[in-house]
Amino acid sequence: MKLPPEPGPLCDEPLPRQWRGDYDRLRGKTSNFQEDEVMTDRMRVKFSGQAGYEVDCGHHKKTRVVFGMIDDEKTTVAWYLFTSTADKKSQKECAANDAPAAVKFGYRTDIGRTIPHSFEKKIAMNELAKNPKGTYATLNMDSTATSRMIGYRIDKLKTKAGEVVTFPFGTQQDSQPSRAGEDIEGKVLFLETASFDEKKFHLGPQGKDSQILITGGAT
Repeated sequence: MKLPPEPGPLCDEPLPRQWRGDYDRLRGKTSNFQEDEVMTDRMRVKFSGQAGYEVDCGHHKKTRVVFGMIDDEKTTVAWYLFTSTADKKSQKECAANDAPAAVKFGYRTDIGRTIPHSFEKKIAMNELAKNPKGTYATLNMDSTATSRMIGYRIDKLKTKAGEVVTFPFGTQQDSQPSRAGEDIEGKVLFLETASFDEKKFHLGPQGKDSQILITGGAT
């Protein structure tokens, strides 16, 4: 069965196999909302990935993924970062390196396919993670050496409202991430909010503090 396309320049991009079932459900097969449903108690957003990195701190490589949460009115995007955890020794090594080597394995040339999600408990755009400086979550990446797309799944993330959520999104693939297929423990951090511009989504968050968190050694 052909999936209904999402509006946008990459509406025909293939869905990574990891979350094809999620998209079917969200498009109405067994979804917790319908396209014509009046959303009174639930908050509806869309997710898309922007970039994925492996940051080399020396003895440890950290996985970092930038993704955007877009409001239903398409006026605002909230940028978030998943960063994998490390043992204390490795984290100290990362923190001591102001400019660790970063390899980008996931990227966007434009916004691509956005995946809808609805929250049972309403939150502000900057409240996806209970603690904006870092809330526990896991990440799984669906990728092979020949994949054109990477499918990501954030799981076990608690919002500011106390709801535990899971959701998928994707990016284009430049290279296969070394930890593809693993359930990676880490945390989700809030980076910044900005006015939503579909044509500029691929550029990602522009704030100086955000850039430091994405590729610096501290997170």
